[in-house]
Amino acid sequence: MKSPLKFDGIAWVKVSSLGISQIYLSQQKLDNITKWFDPNNLGNFQPLPVHDFGNRRLTLTAGHSRAFSAYAAGLQSVPVVYDLDEIITNPTGQLLYRNDIVWCDRFGLHTVADLHDRILSPDLYQALWNRRCDIGYNLLMQTTPEQRQSWESLHSGLYLYGASEDLSILYFEDAEGNSIAYPVK
Repeated sequence: MKSPLKFDGIAWVKVSSLGISQIYLSQQKLDNITKWFDPNNLGNFQPLPVHDFGNRRLTLTAGHSRAFSAYAAGLQSVPVVYDLDEIITNPTGQLLYRNDIVWCDRFGLHTVADLHDRILSPDLYQALWNRRCDIGYNLLMQTTPEQRQSWESLHSGLYLYGASEDLSILYFEDAEGNSIAYPVK
């Protein structure tokens, strides 16, 4: 395995080269950014946290809305810092973020530019993104890869992405992203 794209300090990176780890943006967050963001003066634009999750790509671990705002304003490059927070580097964080990247890949989302038509109201963001993360966490923390593979094999053509907290319901989706809940028997 090649070494990660790790660096110290602040680097300037093309916005279009940054990977993403979420499949939606919040309109409310974007609106809040417009109150302070000035693409001609990046004095209060904090560097975006990024991490290489083993795919030799710097992926945003947070700041997707700020990155999108920079992209939408026509900025070519943004300041980034390598994210070494324990929530990112511990085994659980690594598993969860890699899963988020799989979700992005499944929907053909690779950069913040791909999120232009995935901007949601606060209620929808909570229902679709935050809930998805919660049930994804339930699935990944309470099951083994073998269990997940076994359940997926029972539902050909569907992708298993989450579970209820008590594992009584599994959440699948089809290629179009339509969610289907199945009780565990």
